[in-house]
Amino acid sequence: MTRRRLVEALLVAALADLLLVVVTGDRSLLGPVAAAGFVWRAVFVGLLGVLRFRILPSRWERVSVPTLVLALLFLPTLVHFQLGGGRINGDGLSYYVFVHSLWKDGDFDLANEYDHYGMLTRGDLQVPTKTGLRRTIYSVGPAIVWGPFFGAGELVGRLDRALGSDPDLSGYGPLHRNSVALGSLLYGYAALVLMYFLLCQYFARSSALGAVLLVLGATFHYWYMVFQPTYSHSASAFFATLAIVLWDRGRGRSGPAAFLALGLVIGVAMSVRWQNGVLLVLPGLDLARRFLDAPRRPQRLATRALLLAAGTLIGVFPQMLAWKAIYGDWILPHPPQGPGFVRLHHPFVLETLFTSRHGLLSWTPVFWLGLLGLVPLVRRRPALAVLLLPLVIMSWVNMGVADYWGGASFSNRRFDSLLPVFALGFAAAIDVARRALAARPQLAVAGLAALVVPWNLALAEQQRRGLLPAADSVAFTTLVRGAADLVGDRLGFPTTWPASWLFAVRHRVSPGQFDLVVGRYLFYMQNNLGGRIDMGNPAAEAMLADGWGGLESHEGHQARSFSGRRARLLATLDVAEDLELRLRVNAMGPQRLRLRVNGAPAGEQPLAAGWSDVAFATAAAAWHREVNDVEFEADGPAPVRVASVVFVRTRPDPERWR
Repeated sequence: MTRRRLVEALLVAALADLLLVVVTGDRSLLGPVAAAGFVWRAVFVGLLGVLRFRILPSRWERVSVPTLVLALLFLPTLVHFQLGGGRINGDGLSYYVFVHSLWKDGDFDLANEYDHYGMLTRGDLQVPTKTGLRRTIYSVGPAIVWGPFFGAGELVGRLDRALGSDPDLSGYGPLHRNSVALGSLLYGYAALVLMYFLLCQYFARSSALGAVLLVLGATFHYWYMVFQPTYSHSASAFFATLAIVLWDRGRGRSGPAAFLALGLVIGVAMSVRWQNGVLLVLPGLDLARRFLDAPRRPQRLATRALLLAAGTLIGVFPQMLAWKAIYGDWILPHPPQGPGFVRLHHPFVLETLFTSRHGLLSWTPVFWLGLLGLVPLVRRRPALAVLLLPLVIMSWVNMGVADYWGGASFSNRRFDSLLPVFALGFAAAIDVARRALAARPQLAVAGLAALVVPWNLALAEQQRRGLLPAADSVAFTTLVRGAADLVGDRLGFPTTWPASWLFAVRHRVSPGQFDLVVGRYLFYMQNNLGGRIDMGNPAAEAMLADGWGGLESHEGHQARSFSGRRARLLATLDVAEDLELRLRVNAMGPQRLRLRVNGAPAGEQPLAAGWSDVAFATAAAAWHREVNDVEFEADGPAPVRVASVVFVRTRPDPERWR
């Protein structure tokens, strides 16, 4: 008993000291701490944990190996966070200004925070709203749930000052930044713990641990815990998972207090990320099922529904306050990004899932396993089939967002609230794999062959083509790059199947071109081509299909000629609209140039000898959203050179997102 209490006290003290180093940056109660010292402290905490809960526990305190492994994995994550992680960057800055304004100024006026970070003169922030405050497109929820950690940084700073130091207590300094980032890391890890215990209700602990490890190491979750912790995604994953856990525990049997608590959690989740409101479908369906089972007791159901609504209102009220203060409305009629930012009638389905522009399944192929695992999950545990509804609805919402790629996202971060649903799919898939391997061990050999045989064939093909030295050493990176080029060009990137195959068949190009074309637009939003396809621009060259010759320099122009009498390019649009095509061309002699758009004639123009400019006016009816086929045909025997094709929007819609 005494030894257990001593080890327990040492464990608590050592862990607190470790977290203090994170908050201060490089100091503990015992003095400065270098990188090696932090690592050794983490190792010491891990050893104390093993000693306390595996060697010296009482009978009811002994934790299982999977549970202990999950707990111990927090330590290397914390080490990486301390030695190589981020604090405030990217969109995290716009979330952090809310924290500072609320807890230092006690208001929603972000002007001084924007001024501190040099953002006040930015085009979208320099003009006040109708209430006189500066706008923000970000949610206030992270600032609310990070509040205790911001306060912890303040407390450490005040204690440090009382001891004679001069810490930065402005709220912009390292103590507050580190504390808030640490809080986000803790929310992210707590989400994993909740997922683990949710999965343990339905699967063996080893399968539950395997699924959680996939969430941690094979999805975007780790990135937003460690590298961009002041984004909203760790907190969103935590509150979404907590909501699903509470719903799962109370399905069909929860009382009034449970509905109030669940509504409160979902409301907070909505304040963190607004689309988490989709989770209300779970208790809503529970209430509907109860009504069908007991239609003679509507008063009890009405009470629970009101408590659910009240809890949700309380949880989401901080966001409503922020909107009222900044925009003058309790509930915005549309997202602050603009009325066209979410278009549920205009979803980017294949793009959101498969493109190289942060497609969920192409960037993070482990989600294939999660989706496939939902099939045996629903078959064996049909009560969980209702989780498919928020999965479908939230996926549709994410597909309808204007920048479906999530800006400078890692993978597609907007699916953070669905991580617990995917975790259930992971665990179900792991269970299926374990049973299959137990029944047919030869599947392991087949899986190994599926990896080594394509690798060997790719090396053989490189050797056949003379791409590898016949009798010399070669860098491993060269082998890998060559194999990837062969697979990508012939078959497309495996995680984009079948979308890349469908694209290749439809547009008569290589599947590998799918990665370069789909998600790149002529005009739409950021990182577009500006309507120009210049033959010497590598980004624009990706839009070329068949019929083009090699790049050549001719009379000061970088140009490509038709290798036959026809050449095609691909033009990607957000919506169909009137366009004028302007070409800079060179002909050896007089001839005519014809244009076809999506297989239909769209006009012809005469070409004079030498360099000239020609234009084709096309109506919106000739085009459609996403990838369009544009074909040029010359009727003369001599080749035609093209330096550029410029698409001009003749009647742009100022209200449309671009």
